[in-house]
Amino acid sequence: MKCFKAQKQPIVSPRMIYMRAVRYVGFLSAVLMLTGCASLKQARHDSMQEVTTLSAFDGTYANPFSASDDAEFSSLWSQLTLAEKLDSLDFKKATIALQAAGNDKIKATWFEDRIEKKSIILKGKLKDSYFVSQHKRTVVPIPLIYGQIKNSQFQLWLDKGDKLHVDRLQNRWGWVFLFLAGKDETRNYQYRKVKE
Repeated sequence: MKCFKAQKQPIVSPRMIYMRAVRYVGFLSAVLMLTGCASLKQARHDSMQEVTTLSAFDGTYANPFSASDDAEFSSLWSQLTLAEKLDSLDFKKATIALQAAGNDKIKATWFEDRIEKKSIILKGKLKDSYFVSQHKRTVVPIPLIYGQIKNSQFQLWLDKGDKLHVDRLQNRWGWVFLFLAGKDETRNYQYRKVKE
């Protein structure tokens, strides 16, 4: 009578773990490259002013406010900060000053009754008379379950009447992996030994 030993389950080698990690990072990199394709386009407008230096954007601008529920999100400050939540400052009294701070930065300052409340540095580049901000990306990967990528960006341009225009890009992608239950085909069979 032969004895059968239970076979040990194969141990996952470090190489297998490494290969899985490489595939996962490769997948995320491909998704990020695709989100990079979703950028604002620089179209020529008849009323567009030719801008060769960032100092052309220097000035103080009204922070539009209306009575609608989403007025804060459509304000100039919210567009520049790529905000997704409300700011605690008073939007009705605000003016926003822009000032070039080098070749690739603009300083934006929030004023209320000529008093500075806060400021931020906007990073980007001048491209075809547009100031194009850097992408703000958020990646939420939960391996094998869920993933989400948010992409946000703005670009500024001036018309010939010195009015500031903001084009805003907001994209969101996501994926959910579904796990489906299968039918359990495990059965137990018994066979009686026949006497010889």
